[in-house]
Amino acid sequence: MIELAYKASRFLSRGVSRSILPELGESIISFGFDDCPASAIETALPMLEAEGWRATIYVACGLCGIENHLGTHMSLDDIVAVHGRDHEIADHTFSHVSPNNLSTRAYMADIERNQKALKKLGLPGSRHFAYPFGHVSPSLKKSLRKRFKTSRGVMTAVNTTQDANLLNAARIFTGERYEAALRQIEIAKTKPQWLNLFTHDVRENPSEFGCTPDEFRTIVNAVQDSGIRVMTVDEAYRTIIKRRHK
Repeated sequence: MIELAYKASRFLSRGVSRSILPELGESIISFGFDDCPASAIETALPMLEAEGWRATIYVACGLCGIENHLGTHMSLDDIVAVHGRDHEIADHTFSHVSPNNLSTRAYMADIERNQKALKKLGLPGSRHFAYPFGHVSPSLKKSLRKRFKTSRGVMTAVNTTQDANLLNAARIFTGERYEAALRQIEIAKTKPQWLNLFTHDVRENPSEFGCTPDEFRTIVNAVQDSGIRVMTVDEAYRTIIKRRHK
């Protein structure tokens, strides 16, 4: 019943506080990592860097240094180091919370707590956000519209239209969703779109929310073979939004 309520809230959110982005003439791909497990920055980021690409890391500072089902999470020092390697640091709340468990006001306060933690590290304010667990409510979406340029969800696109306040994304998770991500890359070759690919841990025995190094390498190879431009979320957003003023 609880999961059904989450799905209902997500469905209702898709129709409110929309900010539709301009259509693209050619596709763009962005790589994202949520939370973020140390395995992602140790294993996946070097693969992207070898191609000259950079990713967007959706950080929840409250998870730094802990160990859970995703493995060990990166430290605060790791965040600074990743930023120094030109990857984008985006927001994922401080405590990795769901809007179903607290008020919108408290949720927004948790986001500001995360931003203060990042600022203390000497990092710039985040322009982009990802909903933890993919949980979103109409009231939260409305509030976030004023706080971030984009807020990313977890649902795979059914068309090329992108709502900046609830971006579609393809999950690089071992199993059927991994295969679906590969198909989305193939579709993007001929159907212009902004394709957001994301995962969590990248290790030999990943969680259900991650993938193996070989699987991630296959994704990287598929993107490289596609010839599609790879940009961080902020780079992609800036490129897309320019089309609105043409």
